[in-house]
Amino acid sequence: MPGSLFRWMLGLLVAVGVASASAGVERTLTWRDLTPKEPDVRAPFAHLKGVQFAELFELYDLKNWRRLGNDADKAGLDEEIADLTTRLSGQNLDVPALLKKLTDGMKAYRRYQSSPVPALDGQLIRLPGYVLPLEFGGQAVSEFFLVPTVGACIHTPPPPANQIVLVKLNQSYKVNGLYDAVWVTGRLKVVKSDRKLGYRDGVGGVVSTYELEGTRIVPYE
Repeated sequence: MPGSLFRWMLGLLVAVGVASASAGVERTLTWRDLTPKEPDVRAPFAHLKGVQFAELFELYDLKNWRRLGNDADKAGLDEEIADLTTRLSGQNLDVPALLKKLTDGMKAYRRYQSSPVPALDGQLIRLPGYVLPLEFGGQAVSEFFLVPTVGACIHTPPPPANQIVLVKLNQSYKVNGLYDAVWVTGRLKVVKSDRKLGYRDGVGGVVSTYELEGTRIVPYE
């Protein structure tokens, strides 16, 4: 066999072997890896002074507060809104246009807070976190939420949906307490789920945008 052909075939075999080996190696992720790139809400307002942007944001908040009917002193709220609008308009600013840009930017930010990273779908990953069983009792579990912080969903409002992973193990895992710190390895999928979780004060819904088919779970060290 000519030397050049032999080297080409040898290189091909090595490349295939490396690809096959790497296909079974999990990627260690952090919770930050589960969030898409954060939109820059401030970027469209780079021409505004800091005080102007702060007052615009205050006006945005007040108008939302007024729209939701969360203030008993509606007359006082309307007066604050009118004062801010007059002050900003007096600086040659197109307030309605700026408010629309800010509203669109905040909608994008809220989508970012719960959106998954599509490129992670199907990847073999390893992720640390705390076990939050869907049912309590100290028994072995095969399904649970993996969350980044102690107390998430129980003592505080639930994290964003992309910071909660629904884990489905191919085996049972004995939990020692409400929150066990673990490493979970498995195949990550972009799948939205909405589960009910029991608290001391009742039952609430928890939404996640990831599901992990767990093949290995070990205590965090």
